[in-house]
Amino acid sequence: MATGSNDMPDHRKRNTFTSYVAPMAGDVRATADTNEWCLPSDLRDVHLATPRMLSGEQIVASAPAYMYSPIAPMEGSGNSSNSSSSTSNNFNNSIGNGNGNGNNSSNSSAGGRYSRGGHKEATFGLLSVTNFKLAFVPLHGGQGAQSAPLASDLYQGNNFLGRNEVTLNNIDQIYTIAEQGRAASALQAARMAGTSSRRKKLEPAKQHNLNGRIVALHIICKNFRLLKFAFQQQDSKLSGASDYGKLIASALARFAYPMRHDLSFAYSYQEPYYSTLVGVSMYASKNDWARELIRCGATEWQVVSASSVPLLQNRLHASKYTLPPHFVIPKCCEVDRFLQLSLAFCDSRAAFWVYSYGSSAASLVRLAELQPSSQQDTKLENIMLELVRKCDERKQLKLIQLTDQLPSTQDVQRAYHKLRRLCTPETPEKFMLQDDKYLALLEKTNWLLYVSLCLRQASEAAATLRASVTCVLQESNGRDLCCVISSLTQLLLDPHFRTIDGFQSLVQKEWVALEHPFQRRLGHVYVSNSEQAPDSEQSPIFLLYLDCVWQLLQQFPDEFEFSQTYLTTLWDACFMPIFDTFQFDSQAQRARAVSEGRLVLRPVWDWGEQFSEKDKMFFTNPLYQRQRGDLAAGQNYRRSLAVGGQHKLLSTTGTGGPLATSSPSRYTINPQLFATQSTVPQDRYLQPSHRILDLSVWDQCYYRWLPVLDIRGGGQPQVDLFYRLMLSNIAKAQRCIDLQSFEDLPDAFYEAMGEQRPSPQSQRDQDQRQQEEPVEYVDGVERRRKPDPGAGGGGSTANGLNVVNGGPLQLSTLSSFFPFGSPIAGDAPHELYDILSGSTELLLDTSSILDKSSIV
Repeated sequence: MATGSNDMPDHRKRNTFTSYVAPMAGDVRATADTNEWCLPSDLRDVHLATPRMLSGEQIVASAPAYMYSPIAPMEGSGNSSNSSSSTSNNFNNSIGNGNGNGNNSSNSSAGGRYSRGGHKEATFGLLSVTNFKLAFVPLHGGQGAQSAPLASDLYQGNNFLGRNEVTLNNIDQIYTIAEQGRAASALQAARMAGTSSRRKKLEPAKQHNLNGRIVALHIICKNFRLLKFAFQQQDSKLSGASDYGKLIASALARFAYPMRHDLSFAYSYQEPYYSTLVGVSMYASKNDWARELIRCGATEWQVVSASSVPLLQNRLHASKYTLPPHFVIPKCCEVDRFLQLSLAFCDSRAAFWVYSYGSSAASLVRLAELQPSSQQDTKLENIMLELVRKCDERKQLKLIQLTDQLPSTQDVQRAYHKLRRLCTPETPEKFMLQDDKYLALLEKTNWLLYVSLCLRQASEAAATLRASVTCVLQESNGRDLCCVISSLTQLLLDPHFRTIDGFQSLVQKEWVALEHPFQRRLGHVYVSNSEQAPDSEQSPIFLLYLDCVWQLLQQFPDEFEFSQTYLTTLWDACFMPIFDTFQFDSQAQRARAVSEGRLVLRPVWDWGEQFSEKDKMFFTNPLYQRQRGDLAAGQNYRRSLAVGGQHKLLSTTGTGGPLATSSPSRYTINPQLFATQSTVPQDRYLQPSHRILDLSVWDQCYYRWLPVLDIRGGGQPQVDLFYRLMLSNIAKAQRCIDLQSFEDLPDAFYEAMGEQRPSPQSQRDQDQRQQEEPVEYVDGVERRRKPDPGAGGGGSTANGLNVVNGGPLQLSTLSSFFPFGSPIAGDAPHELYDILSGSTELLLDTSSILDKSSIV
């Protein structure tokens, strides 16, 4: 494991990686003589608070700092009893229960936090910049350092990141606040800077002259998180003036905006990867595409591999094309003829098959627009559309021009920025101003409008395929909004893609294999062209797609196997450079990174690399219902394996069709040798509402960093918890019935029967009496005497549900953004582990609990 700066040489060359390193142990300029930080002596050993390091990770810069909530009140100014501050005081009370940045402990020593009225304003600790992340390690001195370990262990944790850490890929905007006057404390300086005009944005790809002292940093992340740090600015008698803010800002300016992709931490992290991924089709081979053709019954299309085409192996001609390694084209067209026609289209993206539906195998096709030089003559486009028409059984085709119907990538980027500004208020005052006109501000972002337009176009494309008409989606380059509409269309039509494995295979096919430019759209690399803005090509198209999927999940909660937690985690995973899935624009870039940069490929779908089994349990939707028709189709149907467990693979359909997720054979599959009929169910399609008034804001993803909006004991997580409790009780009851041992019946059974749980001794006496009594069989079913009812118990705990004075059951006080948000002491009891394990056991079961004859 890397140890950061301990292995650094004494000399530090300028303009190199070693020019910014962490101070050595004992090198922090805070001594008892200077009393620079005005803190107790046990909190001055800042060098002890080193972040947890990964292999290949090195510390760039470290500095003592204060981390505080973006909308937590700062030190009060003026008289708190006057009317102008009454609203602020009420606001303080409303958010006093949690820390907005998810600190590890809800209670810290008085020396570690500055507080007013019991509110925890800021946490003192060490702020470090590495070549992988920005990490803040709080210093908890004295009592209270381990106040709530139980409260936080049920909230999502990442094996690579702590609660107060973000990857450099996740950082979007950095604002520096220069010193203006002298402040008595770091928090007061930050408060003064929040209302001043000394706030300056660090622009990527520009040389920055950081003049003056920096008292605070505001960091806006791409996943809607706002981090605010304050630095104490005092002169040291021994070592002169210290500007920790400038040290951190300079390091972030260098490493948060890389100009080349090989500067990413992924190239430094050389730990070997041993795949445990099953059930996901990666579409990285010709066989993967051939299996999908077989599943969809598309017999008029053929798979082409670039490695088998001589024209694409010729370096002189291959440079003209930007094609994926494998793609599907009309069978009626020769490969060379197709490649010749594709040169007239943007990015060489001629008609690519992605899906077929129905008995007539109506096809869904993606097509780019003509090159600007060829737009005056549409002859080549008509030829390509005619080739697609020949593949349709009824010779019908509908062209949907997405460029005219949907926003551009820059429109999506502007809407994203407006939405993020709305979800990341910097001060309580700004939050209150936004809250007064929230709906108007939300409408002005146009984000929900774009979500509505995408759902409408997907519904139109799905209706076209249901009418047995081939649908062609046309966009400028065929790699942005085509991915959104094509993926949503298949989600509406095919229940396989609503499972976890199916959804991951869909993203792999539509976004990764067909090369959505993740590197440019997510801003992993910043261009240095002075004529072009660094973020001119950025656009969170993938977030727009995930939001559309979340809207479908709200409208059809029992049709999707994955939960909103899974979708939120997937968006966070886009900024984890260790995994290559969302890091490249094309497969050619990925291949060069492996051959030249020795990059170790790790698919993000292997969730066990990032999360524990407990965290993966929240990826499943407890409301998901498998249809009885799927059960009668055969025994090959299995649930997804994303939550772990030793189970068999999932068949691609519910009709006993061939496995599309089995390991690829060394022989090439010929689709003509298999059944020509589609095995996709035609009675499981969805018809969503796409009006704006029917849509909602994805609160878990956008609001989870705002503690003021957290509702303890409310929100969708409480509903999910209740359903998981019922599934857990059903699993326990079914196990007791199967084993004919009733000692482990759930507490809910005795509460419903108005009985007390028998003690182990009384249970054994009862079992002995039952063995002595003659057993009566009715139709082959054993009947026993019902136990005498006992007195109802009060105050018992039933798996996370508390009975209060014999009244109704009360759910645990989890965050409304659970498993995100901020844990507080006393929530998340140990019984929740029992709920999760029991409900997951039932979700992974190969047969529906309702089909068990013993409890029907």
